[in-house]
Amino acid sequence: METSGKLTLRELFKNSVREYHNRPALATVDGYAITYAEMEQNVQNISAYLREQGIIMGDRVAILSENMPNWGIAYFAITTIGAVAVPLLPDFHPNEVHHIVRNSKCKAIFVSQRFNEKIEDFQSDDLDIIVQLDDFSIIYENDPGNKLKEVIQEGRREFAKIYERA
Repeated sequence: METSGKLTLRELFKNSVREYHNRPALATVDGYAITYAEMEQNVQNISAYLREQGIIMGDRVAILSENMPNWGIAYFAITTIGAVAVPLLPDFHPNEVHHIVRNSKCKAIFVSQRFNEKIEDFQSDDLDIIVQLDDFSIIYENDPGNKLKEVIQEGRREFAKIYERA
């Protein structure tokens, strides 16, 4: 495996895509599989969406789901932009889910349809995005509503771009 000297998840992912481009990367029990190339495209799309929504390095993004290929895609989309994935066990009671998401100050959460009810009544000033993990559809996207928040988010996005280039 050829690396640039960095042993990060981002580098490992890039190298895996390069070496195993057309091989299966993730699969379901019934045999449905996606290749590393397909996984890379999905990770790039989800990462771009998160950055557009103002998610930057160090921000926390939760994942609440049973095991499925999209869990891995969400995880790599979060971590390759430098955000922190906060995996939540499906067995957690809704109160525990709320407590973890609130105290970790998650700005987004990916949740499978099966566990939507665990976050239906959740309220947090920090949580701006809820994404349905089964198909990556948007369940909730906070409309900032005031100009100051929009300006701050745009500044954060620009800073993240500059930081990434550096």
